[in-house]
Amino acid sequence: MTLFERDHEIARIGDLLTRAGAGQGSVLLVEGAPGIGKTALLEAAGASAAGRDVRVLTAVGGELEKDLPFAIVRQLFEPALRPGEPDLLTGAAALAAPVFGLGGGMEAMGSMVHGLYWVCSNLAEHGPLLLSVDDVHWADEASLRFVSHLARRVADLPVLLLLSGRTRTPGSGLTRALSGIQPEVLGLRPLSEQAVGHVVRSRMSDAADDAFCRACAHASGGNPFLLAEVLTSLRSDRVRPVAAEAERVADLSPQTISRAVLARLAGLGPGAVRLARALAVLGPVDGLRRLARLAEVERAEAAEIVDALVRESIVTGARPIDFVHPLVRTAVYADGSEVQRATDHKRAALILAADGTSAELIAPHLLVAEPESDPFVVDALRTAADGALARGAPETAAVLLDRALAEPPAMAERGRLHADLGRVLGMVNRPAEAAEELRTAFDLSEEPLVRGELALELGVFMVQTGRYDVARETFERARRTIGDLDSELPLRLQAALAMANFAAMEPPAMWIGRLDRLAAQATGGTETDRMILSCLAFGACATGDRPAADVAELAARATDGPLPRRDGWLLVNFASTALAIADRHSDAFALLDRGIDGARARGDAAEFRYLAILRSRTAIHAGHLRDAEADGRASLALHVVDDARELPLAAAVLVEALVEQGATAEAQTILAERGLEAEDQVGSLIAHFVYLARGRLRLRQNRPREALADLRTCGDALRVPGYTNPNFADWRSDAALAHLSLGEPAAALELATEDLELALRFGAARAIGIAQRAVGLIEGGPRGLAHLEESVAVLEDSQAELVRARSLVDYGGALRRAGHRTDAQHFLRGGLDLAARCGARPLATRATEELAATGARPRRELLTGPDALTASELRVARLAADGATNREIAQTLFVSKRTVEVHLTSAYRKLEIDSRQQLKAALDR
Repeated sequence: MTLFERDHEIARIGDLLTRAGAGQGSVLLVEGAPGIGKTALLEAAGASAAGRDVRVLTAVGGELEKDLPFAIVRQLFEPALRPGEPDLLTGAAALAAPVFGLGGGMEAMGSMVHGLYWVCSNLAEHGPLLLSVDDVHWADEASLRFVSHLARRVADLPVLLLLSGRTRTPGSGLTRALSGIQPEVLGLRPLSEQAVGHVVRSRMSDAADDAFCRACAHASGGNPFLLAEVLTSLRSDRVRPVAAEAERVADLSPQTISRAVLARLAGLGPGAVRLARALAVLGPVDGLRRLARLAEVERAEAAEIVDALVRESIVTGARPIDFVHPLVRTAVYADGSEVQRATDHKRAALILAADGTSAELIAPHLLVAEPESDPFVVDALRTAADGALARGAPETAAVLLDRALAEPPAMAERGRLHADLGRVLGMVNRPAEAAEELRTAFDLSEEPLVRGELALELGVFMVQTGRYDVARETFERARRTIGDLDSELPLRLQAALAMANFAAMEPPAMWIGRLDRLAAQATGGTETDRMILSCLAFGACATGDRPAADVAELAARATDGPLPRRDGWLLVNFASTALAIADRHSDAFALLDRGIDGARARGDAAEFRYLAILRSRTAIHAGHLRDAEADGRASLALHVVDDARELPLAAAVLVEALVEQGATAEAQTILAERGLEAEDQVGSLIAHFVYLARGRLRLRQNRPREALADLRTCGDALRVPGYTNPNFADWRSDAALAHLSLGEPAAALELATEDLELALRFGAARAIGIAQRAVGLIEGGPRGLAHLEESVAVLEDSQAELVRARSLVDYGGALRRAGHRTDAQHFLRGGLDLAARCGARPLATRATEELAATGARPRRELLTGPDALTASELRVARLAADGATNREIAQTLFVSKRTVEVHLTSAYRKLEIDSRQQLKAALDR
């Protein structure tokens, strides 16, 4: 096939194929109007790739396939999963097995696309790839989810992701999928008059007149497909390519061209019209039997009609039988009433069902059939929805269930369908709609235990959408209805009611008392018991209304057993936070590791990123700054990719980790890029993390008044629900120091003293040490020195290393200024060692300066060795030292293999080693 005026595009595709061959992937989007030549360009790209030993995997979107789960993905990869091909479903790629109907179950939406990424990565291990997707504007939502996931990571793979589609429109699926990505775009231009002249002369006559050729260019707009149709119409009408006939060409337009196609079709007789319409309804077919049945013609006649349609350039001559272009199919499909099309689709569904075709392939026809209260339709759509869920495509399941309800089903089935639709809508992050469907299911149900379970599910979405009163009312109604019919369900409803009050940031009296009463009945033997205990532990750690030891004991009871099958992450959230606030950091890390290991095993990126935030926050609490940074970066990267609700929280923990390491400029950039510099960018409980991080950043930037505003706002937000425990949010000590910087010592001391009183009441060494240090710095003199000494003493056995390092340095500095230089050196050296171990560079620098002032010789900053590694390098190096391969590390951390290789290369250089076998010894130095 000769392509006119596409040399630039072909050359650019060649360049990107060369880059893919060198291991550098990219995304290229070819855009243009229908018929402009996108398909021809992709075919040329495939030929070019094959000539470069680049494996080509292709897929084509279609109107009938846009509601099939992972239709594009399956077209791309199923040929590579056939017997005789390398096993691609190894490692994390096994998570994608359900997509291809190869077993497994849907653990989470994120696990499917994570698994598919590794299917692609495993395939790319055998050589560079061209993934070519034509008509991507018709891609199904599940496949677009994968396209979005891969596009953000493809740079590290030897893969060219080549997409073609009509020009994007705001709000389209493709636009959403590529949001935040900047793919290279090739916009195809119409053919020039010169190129049109070449085509006209090659198709009609070498002697075609220039005026005639210009008329053809005007009539077709330079669109290659429309030009071909113009020429077919002109030949059919025996028009000669001379100047005198140019006016006849000028009368043609895209609309008249469409009418000309239909006229050619009508000229073949009514049987041809019916068969063409049947093909438009069924889509491409391999055989004539179904086509003939739907068109109501004999098979022999159908064969003759197809031959005639081929001669008229309406359908292709090869199998499967299909229209020569989607525009022809559109013209034929639109030629008739909507009612007739709906009837034809219903008949097509019945024909397919009679042949034993799967519900998945029947469903697209039923979606456009007229609702008729037909049990067959409801059953087929529900079966197809179950199949879509099994493949990990809840988006498709939602469409199918919604249509099943429109049929409508029998009254006895409606409650179940509404419940199923509500659950699926929740999976695709449409909580308001999910709540409405579950509310309808709740109202329709007459079975108390079913209503109780529905109430629990409904309440989650009511809380997510801020409808706390409705959530509470639903829980109460269900609890009263159940009575004595079940022993555990009322407890779960009571716990849910308490947590709805917590989510609404109601005063603790509204919900902690209820949890206390439930906890008194809890033996810890059930998941419900342990969830109640974790909720109570969290509430107690936030309010500080019981000693730290009691909080730790509640959290330990909550975690004594396997994590719950459902909402295990929630137990980890509450219990790990309680353990950390109670100064049981090692226990908190162990619990978080359990949760994160489970999320990794399931490939659940959403759960991984949330728990990574919690682990980052716990690491900040403990002073493990490089670990906190690594988790913060990993979580923030996944939040940017998936646009998750917790993005402000991910940004906040990373900002705190960076501030303590002295990277204030980067911390400021992160806040700016995420829109978190303004005063009121976030709401709910996560607000305090953002205000706290921003306040600390501004304090380090010597902007004490702005810092004080943020820290006070944090405190005010937490006072409303009674979350006053200083170890839950230690904002007072920093706010006190901001007051001191502003020349307001009385206000500073008042706040620091309040902090100390609350810390002593809770009894956690970390909080007491922080408060004693703040009071000591504010009071100064002998009294201040005594407080600093007490801070160091109380933190002596604490796991909160950064807090301990800070108190040691401040106490050593105070001793030096009081003339006790020798004593000062002991504490300053201890503080310097701890600060260096934590990665707290500003604190280490201050300790070094204080030591120098005592006359001691401080150590030099390390440029090599473990302390020189970045957070990400250290994490990768540790996993490699434990025996994990690069691929296993990449799958564990939800990054690419290339990223792992880059980090290891840098780690080897800084550790001054040259092999993996040397890692463990080098890290232990």
